[in-house]
Amino acid sequence: MVIDGVRQQFIRNREFAALTVDGSDNNSRSKGSYPTSTVTPSGARIERLAGGFYDISGAAVNSTGQLYFVDAHWQRIYRSLPQQRGVEIVRDSPVEPVQLVFDKSDDLMVVSYAGDGTVYSFKPDVLDEEIALIKPELAASRRDMTAVLPVNHWRNENDFTKTLPVRRPYHYISPDRTTFIPAAEDFVTGKTYYGTKMAELLRAFGLARATAGKPFYVSDESEQKTYVADVDPDGTLKNLRLFAECGGESVTGDPDGNVYIAAGQIYVYSPAGRLLDTINVPERPIDLVFGGTDGRTLFILARSSLYSVETRSPGS
Repeated sequence: MVIDGVRQQFIRNREFAALTVDGSDNNSRSKGSYPTSTVTPSGARIERLAGGFYDISGAAVNSTGQLYFVDAHWQRIYRSLPQQRGVEIVRDSPVEPVQLVFDKSDDLMVVSYAGDGTVYSFKPDVLDEEIALIKPELAASRRDMTAVLPVNHWRNENDFTKTLPVRRPYHYISPDRTTFIPAAEDFVTGKTYYGTKMAELLRAFGLARATAGKPFYVSDESEQKTYVADVDPDGTLKNLRLFAECGGESVTGDPDGNVYIAAGQIYVYSPAGRLLDTINVPERPIDLVFGGTDGRTLFILARSSLYSVETRSPGS
């Protein structure tokens, strides 16, 4: 990372060909406000909602737009408190949570690092600690359900475009049968690589809904590119094509078709793949998700801190 010590600007990109420092200080975005932004309202500012976490990710929002996320190191699940503009612990020491997913009935599905292919669910507002284990089912076309897929992949073999459009043989289906998580063999069997589980559901920083008939955006984290794909009814991605020569830890979109990519900062692209704006965050953004009562709040998970910024358009 390159730091401009005078203006406290950070260049977090893993690669760059050239960097020009002109000595001027006309970028108000470095101070957290975006008066001329095309994606945030005039005067919008990055707000730090909470801090002191070890490593947060795996974000999801329920039907009211309330944010939930995981600090996997401490095995805690948190949720946002919109009125207090803070957070609270929902579960302390649950079964090794990594990813969160809500179904349409607001059952919370949890992808766990524990055991072989562990996914469980519970009602967040129920006080008891009871959880329901979800068993994998064989993959099938599920036109009346919504798939939930990783938004980023790291491939040591650099075979992203070959492995991504491959059908996952198993599905974990939500309690209300509206939502499913496709899973590969390595997750279901608990396969390890030098003692560590490397399944895509565990390595990703977050999951997102992939609706048949709508474009799904996914980042190749290792090659730092973002692709767009179509979605089959069984959750398989197809027609994979390059969207932007920019990729990283997370990606999300809004109804206008704009795409937000977390890659050191947040880069906002038009549906045509043209860079529209950059949202500078005090820490490296790891996971992005839209929420809030009107869907216009972009929540930014940055390992040790949770941030938000208001946008002009609600998220998808």
